[in-house]
Amino acid sequence: MNERNFNAESMKGTLYVLLSAICFSTGGVLIKLIPWSSVSIQGIRSIFSAVVIGGYMLFWHRKFVCNKGVVFGAVCNTVMAFSFVAATKLTSAANAIVLQFTEPVFVILLMWLLYKKKPGKDAVLACVIVFSGILCFFFESLSGGGLLGDFLAVFSGFSYALVMLMKKFPGADFESSLLLSNLFSVVVGIPAYVKETEFSVEIWFFMVLLGVIQFGFSYIFLSKGLDKVSPVAASLTSTIEPILNPLLVAVFCGETVGRTAFLGALLVVGGASVYNLRQAAEKAA
Repeated sequence: MNERNFNAESMKGTLYVLLSAICFSTGGVLIKLIPWSSVSIQGIRSIFSAVVIGGYMLFWHRKFVCNKGVVFGAVCNTVMAFSFVAATKLTSAANAIVLQFTEPVFVILLMWLLYKKKPGKDAVLACVIVFSGILCFFFESLSGGGLLGDFLAVFSGFSYALVMLMKKFPGADFESSLLLSNLFSVVVGIPAYVKETEFSVEIWFFMVLLGVIQFGFSYIFLSKGLDKVSPVAASLTSTIEPILNPLLVAVFCGETVGRTAFLGALLVVGGASVYNLRQAAEKAA
């Protein structure tokens, strides 16, 4: 592949990751607009997402794989999704998405604990900055009543880190884990469906968007993007999500962010982004 074709493929991959981040960023506003429980929302959106992912696998003749690695990835993704939706319901959308963005830091820590890969100075500094940002969120939530939501958002970031590490396990398959995760979510949500009382056309419209766009096409774009760009480049491009998500909620739901939480957001997003930039610079050198 010549340099021109390589650059074209890299640009295409970056565009896929950008589209993925934009799709993911609609989650906050859609979850806020749907008056259902977090369990019902995650379960129902997974039905539409499963159709999208399953259709994608059939179209590209990708076989469904089921092994320990795939099941583990599916469980982690299911836990991540349920905890994130619950966090978005219990705290602000900004808190939920930014605190989930702690995922890179948990990857660093888990690589150290599980694979004895000692973090460098940049990684340690990034962890200190990010966890300082987390403290800012929890400090504000003590008076705002969203403490449980913040804890769930951080847990969502931790479980998402496990999903990322799942790719290191033998037999791991991204699409198969995602499809199985959707099926898990649908089954777990069954007891909650019968408790819902509002079923307007508007609600179902939001649910379809949430399942098809935010939880279906987002993963397809991400998968295609990761085939063409490095995880570091993808991580940098995905930084738009914790910025765009609360912005959409502020515009359509009128939700605002306090000064302390705003400072925390700057620390979390800034700390993770600077670390990724330095890693990219080292690899390019």
